[in-house]
Amino acid sequence: MLASAVRALDAFGLLDGAPYGKGDLPDSGYLRALWRGLAAAGWIDPAPSPAWTERGRNALRNRSRYVAGGRFLARFDDNAPDSWARPWDGPAEAAFAEALDTHETWRRTADPDAPGTVHLDAPLALPAILTLHGTGRLHRPGGDFARLFRLLGWLGPDGAWTPRGRAGLDFAGHCGLIGSYLPMLSRLEPLLRGELLVVPGDGEWHCQRRINVEASSAAHRRYFTDADPVIREIFRRRPRPAFIADTGCGDGSWLAHLHGMLGDGIRYVGIDVSPVALDRARAVLEAAGVPDPLLLPGDVTDPDALARLLTRHGLAIEDGLHIRSFIDHDRTYAGGDPASGAPGRSSGAYVSPDGAPLSPAQIESDLVRHLRRWAPHVREHGLVVLEAHSVAPRLARRHPGALHSVALDTYHALSHQYLVEHSAFLHCCRLAGLEPVGHLERRYPSGRPFVAVSLNHLVPARPFPRHEPAERRDTWQPEPGTDLADGRKLHDLLFTGGDLTRPRGWCAGATGIVVRHVLEAVESRIGQVRPGDAVRVLDYGAGTGLASIELIKACAERDVPGRLAERGASLELHLVDIPGSWFAQGFALLRDLSWTRFHALRGADGRFRPLLDVTAGRQVDAVLANMVFHLLDDKAMRKAVPSIAGVLRPGGVLAFSAPDLAAPAADSLLFHDANRLMRRYWLAALDDERPEALSPVLREAAASVRGVSRSSAQRRADRRILPRPRHGDAVAAELAPYFAGAVERRTYEILAEECLMAALVPANQREYLAEISDPVLREEVIRHLLLDRVLPELMDGPAGTAHGLNLEWKIGRFTRTAPSTHAVE
Repeated sequence: MLASAVRALDAFGLLDGAPYGKGDLPDSGYLRALWRGLAAAGWIDPAPSPAWTERGRNALRNRSRYVAGGRFLARFDDNAPDSWARPWDGPAEAAFAEALDTHETWRRTADPDAPGTVHLDAPLALPAILTLHGTGRLHRPGGDFARLFRLLGWLGPDGAWTPRGRAGLDFAGHCGLIGSYLPMLSRLEPLLRGELLVVPGDGEWHCQRRINVEASSAAHRRYFTDADPVIREIFRRRPRPAFIADTGCGDGSWLAHLHGMLGDGIRYVGIDVSPVALDRARAVLEAAGVPDPLLLPGDVTDPDALARLLTRHGLAIEDGLHIRSFIDHDRTYAGGDPASGAPGRSSGAYVSPDGAPLSPAQIESDLVRHLRRWAPHVREHGLVVLEAHSVAPRLARRHPGALHSVALDTYHALSHQYLVEHSAFLHCCRLAGLEPVGHLERRYPSGRPFVAVSLNHLVPARPFPRHEPAERRDTWQPEPGTDLADGRKLHDLLFTGGDLTRPRGWCAGATGIVVRHVLEAVESRIGQVRPGDAVRVLDYGAGTGLASIELIKACAERDVPGRLAERGASLELHLVDIPGSWFAQGFALLRDLSWTRFHALRGADGRFRPLLDVTAGRQVDAVLANMVFHLLDDKAMRKAVPSIAGVLRPGGVLAFSAPDLAAPAADSLLFHDANRLMRRYWLAALDDERPEALSPVLREAAASVRGVSRSSAQRRADRRILPRPRHGDAVAAELAPYFAGAVERRTYEILAEECLMAALVPANQREYLAEISDPVLREEVIRHLLLDRVLPELMDGPAGTAHGLNLEWKIGRFTRTAPSTHAVE
C-alpha cells in the first residue's frame, strides 16, 4: 500500500512539500485516503500543523525504492478471474529478476527487521506469493522465487522452509486481500487526476474478485468459529429460525461451517452482489453436502428488495436469522439523515460515488439509515454481524506491525467502502434501534487500545422487562424521601441517558462477560430443578444494579423465568449492598420486577452481616461481584471471600469484574488512574510555593483550604479510592482456599467525557477532594484538572485511544470447591 501511495504522490511532486498538499489535483476522497494512510504509518504528524515525522523522513530517504516497488506492483493490473493462475510472461519475469537484483544489493546493508525493509520486501513478495499460490507452486518455489525467499529468511541454504517461512506460508492466502486491489492501485494517478472513478458492482475493473473472495474466506474463518456460541444460543430458543441468510456470503464458507454445526434441519441462503462469489459459493456448499442451498443475487444496501426476492422463493425475511461478515461497510452510499444524531467521530477518509470527499458525519448518518432499513426485517431473530473497523491514525502509528489498518483502511477508502471506528459503529447501531447483546459480544484484539474487528448479535431495542410482584420480599428498602441524586449520577455514568437498554461501552463489555458466566450457571440448573425449587443468584455490591439489569435482560431474552415456571420452579435475584443513595437508586429501578430481593449488607448494629444470614440460610447457585473487589482493601477482602464462599453452594459459580486491579499492561490504565493523577496535581497545587503561578481556579481553591483539614481529607480520599490499587494476583490468592478458577484481562475504551462523569459523581468528588468544601468550586477544579491536564497527558500516552483511554479490567470465573459449612462474621 505504501509503495503504491508513494509512487502516485511522487508522480505529482506532492512528497516534496508539506503533507496533505494537492498541487493541481482536485480535492478528491482518493487523495485524502492516501494521505491518511501515510499518517497511519506514522510518517506524518497532523498537528498542530502537518509535518513529516522522523519516521516519515527516514522512509522518504528511500523514496526511489518505494517508487520502484510501486511501479513493479503496477504491472499486475489484470482483474481477469484466472490472472493469478497463469505463469508470468517473459517481460514480467525479467522485471522481477532485475528488481530482485537491485533489492538484494540494497538489502545487504539494511536492517532486515526495520519497518522500511519489510515495506520494500513486500512489492516483490506479494506478487510472488500470489502467483505461486495460484499456480500451485508455493511450497516448491524455484529460480528467482526461491532466491527471494532465501533473502527474506523463509528458505534455508538447504532449501527447507524456516520457521519464519512456515509462518509466512500460513498467511499466504491472506495476501489476496490487498493483492485483489492491485488493478486499482496500478491506476492511482488517473484516479487522483479525476479521470477515473471506482464503481463497485458488476464489471468492477478495480478488483480481482476471485482472489478477494478466497482471501476473505481464509482471513475470516477464525471468526466463524467464534460466532458458534451466538448461533447456538439463537437456535436454542423457540421459535427457531426457518433459515439462515448470509448476505455478502462470498464463497459460502460461513454457511458451510454452520451446516456442519446445525445440520440439515434448516435452509441455507447465500446472497451476494458478485456472480463470481455465488459461483464459488455453489461449489463450496455442494462440497460441504449442504442440501439445496438457495443462492441469490442481492445487495446488502436494499433489504426490501431482498424481502421480495425471498418471498418469491417461499421465505419470509423476518423468519430467518440474518448473518453477515465484513459487508456492512461495503454498502452503496445513499446519503443519510443529518438529523440522525450520528456524531461523526470516525477518523476515516471517505469517497462519494463521484469521487469527492465525504465527512465522517455523512458516513455515520448513512450507516444509521442503512441499519434502520434492516431493523424491521430482523425483529424476530436479530442480526449477527462480523464487522471490520477503521483505526485512527494517532493509534495506528503507535502500533506498527500490530494491526492491518494502514493497508486495510486505505484500500477500503479507495474502493468506496466505509469503515468506521468500533465505538462509532455501536453508536450508529443504537441510533438505528438495534442493541448489541452484551454477553455475546466479541472484540479483536481484546486487550489493545483499538478494536479492529467485532462480533455482535444485534436485536431490536426492547422495553426493559417488568412484572410487579404482589408483594415485595425484601429485607431492606430505602427510607421514604431518600435522596437519589448521587445514585442517578452514577446510573447515568453506567447507562447512556439513564436508558436501561443502553449500557455504556466502557462497562458493558466486562459486565457482559460476568453475566455470561452467571447465565451459564443458571442454564445448567434449569434441567435439574424440581417443583418448588428456586434458582438463586446473588449480586454482591449491587450498587445501582448494573449487573443485575444486564442479567435480567439476558434471562428475559432466553425466557429463563418461563422455562423454570414450566418445571414448577422460580428465579430469585438477591441484590446486596451497603444502604445509601446508589443502592436506593437500584431499588427504584428494579422494585417492580418480581424476581428481585433487596438486602442490606450491614445489620442494625452497623456490622457487616454474613451473606448466609442475609439470605436466611439459603445457599445460592451463582454470585456476581461486578466492579466491587477493587474497592476492598486487604482486611475487607479477607472477610468478604469466606462470606461469599459460605453462601455459594458447592459447584456454584462466582463471576467478578474489577476495573482497578493492578497491574495494567503498558498500553492500558486502571479506572482510577486518571483520578489518582488528578489528586497528585491537586496536592501539588496545594504545596506550590508560588501560588501566584497557579491557574485562577486552582489559586482560589488552594486559598480556601485550611491546613487542619489536610490529614482528614487525605484519609477520606484513601478510603474512596485506594492510593495503591490491589493486585489481581492478590485477589486470586484470597479466593484460592475456597474456589478454583482463573482471572483474564480485557480492555475497553472509556471516553474522555465518561472519565469526567466518573470524577463528578457527587459521592466521588465530595470524598476525593474533601479539602474543597464549596461544591461549585470543587467541580470547577475537577473540570480544569481533568480536561486541561490529566486527560490530555494520558490520551497522548500509550493507553490513549481515539476518544479516551484504554481501560483494563480483570474478569474472573471461579467455582466453589470446598464444603461451605460455616458462616463468617
